[in-house]
Amino acid sequence: MKKLPMIAAVLALGALGGASTASAQRYTNYPVCAVYGGSRSSTTSCAFVNFAQCQMSVSGRGGYCMANDGYEPPRAKQRKARRAS
Repeated sequence: MKKLPMIAAVLALGALGGASTASAQRYTNYPVCAVYGGSRSSTTSCAFVNFAQCQMSVSGRGGYCMANDGYEPPRAKQRKARRAS
């Protein structure tokens, strides 16, 4: 019976980890990236909808904005064909 709380805790942490991974994947598909920091140690964040939003983020921090080469626009939903009655 002492193992039951430990198993529950591990399962809860696993569920939280899965949720954060899913939400992280959802936020990475944006068209503009910000690169913060110098040439030796930089951090990239591809979480911007447009260049103006990115430029506001890097303003005063140092860095630059660039297009996200891996960006894939969302696919248009296909409509179901209606049957004539």
